[in-house]
Amino acid sequence: MLKMRMRSLWIGGWIVLSLFSEYGAAQRPGSLVLKPGVRQLFLDDHLLGNLYRVRRVIHQPHRYEGSPVVRADQPWEIRPGRYAAPGTTPVESRTIQVTSAPSWDPGEKVWKMWYHGGPGKTAFARSREGIVWEKPALGVKEFRGSRENNLVAVRGEPDALVQHVILDPQGTGERRYKGLLGPRDRHPVVSADGYVFTRLDVPPIPSQDTSQLTYDELGKQYILTVKHRGPFGRSVYLTLSRDFEQWTDPQLIFHADARDQKLGEQRIREHLVDPRLYTPEFNQPENYNAEVYKMPIFPYEGIYIGLPNYFESSGITPPHHNNQDGVNSAKLATSRDLINWVKVGSRESFLPVSRLGEGRIDTAQVLPVSRPIVKGDELWFYYSGVDVRYPARGAFQAAIHLARLRRDGFVSFWADEKGGFVETGTLRFGGTQLWVNADASRGEIRVEVRNPGGRKALEGWTRQDSRPLTTDQLKVRMQWEGKDSLESLHGQGVRFRFHLKDAHLYSFWFE
Repeated sequence: MLKMRMRSLWIGGWIVLSLFSEYGAAQRPGSLVLKPGVRQLFLDDHLLGNLYRVRRVIHQPHRYEGSPVVRADQPWEIRPGRYAAPGTTPVESRTIQVTSAPSWDPGEKVWKMWYHGGPGKTAFARSREGIVWEKPALGVKEFRGSRENNLVAVRGEPDALVQHVILDPQGTGERRYKGLLGPRDRHPVVSADGYVFTRLDVPPIPSQDTSQLTYDELGKQYILTVKHRGPFGRSVYLTLSRDFEQWTDPQLIFHADARDQKLGEQRIREHLVDPRLYTPEFNQPENYNAEVYKMPIFPYEGIYIGLPNYFESSGITPPHHNNQDGVNSAKLATSRDLINWVKVGSRESFLPVSRLGEGRIDTAQVLPVSRPIVKGDELWFYYSGVDVRYPARGAFQAAIHLARLRRDGFVSFWADEKGGFVETGTLRFGGTQLWVNADASRGEIRVEVRNPGGRKALEGWTRQDSRPLTTDQLKVRMQWEGKDSLESLHGQGVRFRFHLKDAHLYSFWFE
């Protein structure tokens, strides 16, 4: 069993429409030590001291205009409708879904993606830039008498479904690629080429029908979240491994609560009255419920970020389907130890479903992959988009989509034209320069350095000494008149107060 350090966290996050009280404090004893080069985000209150007239804003990724980027267009990705409601005719389903982020292969200089290519099938695609995806013929698995397809195989198991395939940066030889077999419980598998996998002779990991796998560069371990029941239904359990063979017992780490039930009811009622949104087939107020369907977890700049998929149920479906109708979309959560999690902001959707429209497939379910990929100054979020939750005509459409976000752009602090400030707690830091990711294109940002209690600015480091930032920059150095370095502040605890005027502050760090 891996040992994990426990720490309690608290958050007072507010989404766009909610102001902080004029002053908010998160005082902590002692000083926080920040490593050079690690960006500090504002998903929780861990770094915060005093706040004045600022709002915490959640920013949603922008859908790529050409999305979906991968569609079901091969015979093995298309299936006929299995049943039809009275008076309707079954129609075919064109469905592919993805659970793991694309992996970059530095040798071949391509992105590699493994996805669900039809019932019981895992398929492979590759791309130079992450937009146009090729489905090469691998020649390893037979479909209707031919191996001219992009399906991957498992030795000795012709019907096995491989999930969550990653190109492991720590893996070599026969273990360069790793994945898990489903659909219930999870069996580790490995591969030398990503095309033919071998089951490891280890015990299965208990799980229901959904899970998420990530390699954790921060903790040098594999993170697997699995689904089991908890408070209010589907919930997220965590299991960890150092070697991909021995796994910790699944531990409950995240679930819906009473407030989520109220938000889920609100979401369903919005869909029932807005003709631009997907309308659930079944509306049974007595059966409304909010659950956490699954949660990808990934390390980012020294913290962990989760994308909990909230399934907000509108009712129970008929016996031949035996499930629930409703809406499924992703929100934001964060943790510093993988055990204690904070629900960010006002729990609004981070990756919401799309409005109805021509070509839209992500109108009822948005299911993000294991993590975003870093592309220049952006984070790219791939996700499965599904057009319905309950297929009344026995069919549904699903494809792989893409949404993009500025780097560090999950959350910002913002003040209007009247101004406000964000003050850190007492910090000790390495590095000689302060950098920020911020948008001050309509206003300005200045920074002052204050004493440990935050009661006064240090001489030469005041707001007036700070050179203003008045542009939108993902990386810009903050400077003070007559100061070339922060080195004189080393060894003493100080606070940084960011004065914002009609500006967004996404992150800061030292170099």
